[in-house]
Amino acid sequence: MLFRGGNSLYWDQLHYFALTYHLGSFSAAAKRVPMSSQGLAKAVRLLESELGVPLFVADPSGKLHATPQADLLLDFANDCERGYAKLQGEFAALRARENHELNVGIGLGILGYLGPDFIKRFQRKHPGVVVRYEELSDRSCDEGLRCGRLDIALTVAPYAPDFIVTELYSTPMCFWVSANDPRAQRESLSIEDFQDRRVALPGEDFKCFATLRNMARDAGVRLGEVHATAEIFRMFDFAREGKGLGFSAKHLAEMPLFEKDPTVVAIPLGTVTWRFGIAQLSSRKPTPEMEAFRDFCIASI
Repeated sequence: MLFRGGNSLYWDQLHYFALTYHLGSFSAAAKRVPMSSQGLAKAVRLLESELGVPLFVADPSGKLHATPQADLLLDFANDCERGYAKLQGEFAALRARENHELNVGIGLGILGYLGPDFIKRFQRKHPGVVVRYEELSDRSCDEGLRCGRLDIALTVAPYAPDFIVTELYSTPMCFWVSANDPRAQRESLSIEDFQDRRVALPGEDFKCFATLRNMARDAGVRLGEVHATAEIFRMFDFAREGKGLGFSAKHLAEMPLFEKDPTVVAIPLGTVTWRFGIAQLSSRKPTPEMEAFRDFCIASI
C-alpha cells in the first residue's frame, strides 16, 4: 500500500478509480473487475474521503464526469503502474543475473539474416549463459525491453530515444513488383508509385508500416488496401499474383528462393532503408551476459 498523511491508498482502489475514469460509469467499471457496482462505487467514494477531494460528479443522466482532481490522480496512478512495472523488471533482472540468464528479444525478420544457428553459436561460445529468446513484432520487442521483461534486444529502426543502440545492419527497403507491371523496369520506386495501389506488408506493430504510411501522408498519396501479414512468402506471392506491391528488403530479395523467380522483381523505395541494431534500456546497467551478447552480435556482422 501507499501511505499519505496516515491514510492508506490501496492498489485496488486506484485500479477501480482508473477504470471508472476511462469508462465514465461505476457499473461499466465493475463489469471489468468483476464485482458489484455498489462495491466498486463504495471503494471509489472511500478513496475520495481519504484524499479529501471529489473525483467524479454525475450529470442529470447519471453519467460520471472526472474532476480536475481526478485528472491529477490518474497521472499519479499511471506513474505508480509504470513504477511498479519497472520495479518488477528490476527484480527479474536481479534473478536473471544471479542465474546467469539472458532474455533476448529479436525482431521478426532479423534472425533470418543472422542465421537460424545464431543463438546456438552464442551459447557454444558462452556455455554458462542460459539464453531465452523470442521473435517478436517491432512494437512488442521495444515494449518488452522498456518494461524490463527483456534484457537486450535486436530491434528495428527507428530506435526509441530511451534505448542505447549499436546499429548492426542496414539495407534498402524494397517492394516486390510483378514482372508484368511497368514499374518493374524502374531502378527505384517513389512514394507516388503507391497512389491507390494495394500493398502487402507487415501490420501496424511493425515500423515499416508506419514508415510507408507517414511517407504517403506527407506526400499526399492515398494508399490502396493494405494486406497485413508478417509472412514474407505471402508478400512475395501477393506481388507475383499481380495483386499489388509486396514489402521486402534487399537481403530477403537476394535469397535464392526469391532471386531465381523471374516473375517478380524487388525494387528499392528511393533511399529508404530497413535497419536493425542491438539495444538495451539506457537506464539499466548492463550485466556481463548482456555485454557478452552485444559483443557477439557486433563481431558476427
